[in-house]
Amino acid sequence: MATSKEYAYYVKGNKVAIVQKDWTFSGGQTLSQPGLNDLGAAGALLWKSPKESITDGLEIQYVHSPEYTTSRNPNYSPSTDAINISVFYVNGWTVINGYLTFLRSNGNTTEVDWTSSPYSLVTSGIEGHTGGQSVDYIVVRGSDKWNGLHKVQTAGTDGELITYTKVSERLPYWKDQQIDFRASDESITDGGGGTLHLADHFSAGDYVWISGCSNVRNNGLFHISSVTTSTTAASSMVLVDTKYYSNISTMSTDLDTENSITASFVDDTDESDINVHKAYREFCYIDTDVNVLNDENDDLDIPRYLANAVVYYVKAKYAEDAAEIEMKEYFMREFRRITEKHQSSKQKGPRMIQGFSMLR
Repeated sequence: MATSKEYAYYVKGNKVAIVQKDWTFSGGQTLSQPGLNDLGAAGALLWKSPKESITDGLEIQYVHSPEYTTSRNPNYSPSTDAINISVFYVNGWTVINGYLTFLRSNGNTTEVDWTSSPYSLVTSGIEGHTGGQSVDYIVVRGSDKWNGLHKVQTAGTDGELITYTKVSERLPYWKDQQIDFRASDESITDGGGGTLHLADHFSAGDYVWISGCSNVRNNGLFHISSVTTSTTAASSMVLVDTKYYSNISTMSTDLDTENSITASFVDDTDESDINVHKAYREFCYIDTDVNVLNDENDDLDIPRYLANAVVYYVKAKYAEDAAEIEMKEYFMREFRRITEKHQSSKQKGPRMIQGFSMLR
């Protein structure tokens, strides 16, 4: 006789995890749904990753309510013909005024201008990309933290793409500063009022994003090799060794590869509009081929049969607003009848019940 096995699942972010009840260590009582405190050895019950292989596998049914549609399959890397056309790789991110900001560097060439072609697809509002709306959206993929839909706030001309996604973490940054660049040791220091002690805000292994310098070799995302602290701002130095960048559209190879070169600053001491940001390096990509469900012209990705249920649900809400409670309950009954019938139609095999000899 087959042994009884009990499985459960829990959702963390956009991931679904399957766990199996360990009858060897647990008390054996039935649990309809494990709570967060019931998982692991310290919980009331012991739930583990499935302990053995199941020949026919496990089937999970779930419901997903999409906020947007895109022509690109999220399970595959973008094709080469889409890169730098509707897909753009970025080198990292920072936080500006509390908002998530993506960063892209083109190496030692011109700075990335998100308002010009081909990057302007991000902020053009072109039909097919943002549903023809004046508001623009992007979908981030390949990130450990920021995958999903983001609304564009500001497209910068110096490689910064600011979104409306709020971030609780605060990263230090300085705008329109006089920063001295020194080529002899690849360092930056305060070159202005003598109050900015850069080394106090960075450590070896951190990353710094620099923009606004007329010498493009001084702009981009850099890895910090060491810092030199000092009570004098001009001697409080941040030293870098590597610069990270993405290939531009005119290059035909390594379009989907993060590139790096040895940092090579140009001596510069007379500019006062330099921007310095503490940043994170994360190579991922932005998809602009996005149609957000944000107006009445969008189609809901549901079967025609369930569309009738949606109509009943909307009518129920209208009746509720009009204080017509009986009509509201009628429409909700129809809504539930259709959804339950649709769900029941997915179940396979005969319907059986177990009872006793006198059951009729």
